[in-house]
Amino acid sequence: MPTQIKAVAFDYGGTISAPTIDRVIGQKRLDPAAVEPLHRLHTMGIRLVLASNTLAHETRWPALQMAGVDDLFTAALLSDPLGVAKPDPMFYKLTLAAADCDPDELLFVGDNLRHDVTEPIWHGLSGALVRPNGLRGGEELPEGAHLIHHVYELPDLFARADTVSGK
Repeated sequence: MPTQIKAVAFDYGGTISAPTIDRVIGQKRLDPAAVEPLHRLHTMGIRLVLASNTLAHETRWPALQMAGVDDLFTAALLSDPLGVAKPDPMFYKLTLAAADCDPDELLFVGDNLRHDVTEPIWHGLSGALVRPNGLRGGEELPEGAHLIHHVYELPDLFARADTVSGK
């Protein structure tokens, strides 16, 4: 991981969401196990950005509000209202602008190898793949990328690598 990570862009589904849809809010709730690491990263001075491909009915805010983490996020980039989705290069440019940092200071975190790791790395960002069961057959992690089993590993990854600069 490069030094001086100032912001983390999170995918939602399969990354920080629970596995099943909540019928009340019409989308997946935030994974309760993701709440504490989000708070820890925010406390470390890391800017948090939500960067999610969405359908027309998915806003993500009800789930973030219900979990009490909506105020931790600097911005939310949702593909449907933006009219652009991952892996379009414009989506990564918008995410970088929302994170307000240089490309090598932004870590993109998600469960889709291409959308959340390979493409961000190609655009000069860093990437961390969230996979509880590791890589799938035939997949290779790009050089410099990280493989984690859950987002709860992120704060410790930062601590071990001494890569945080929240200023």
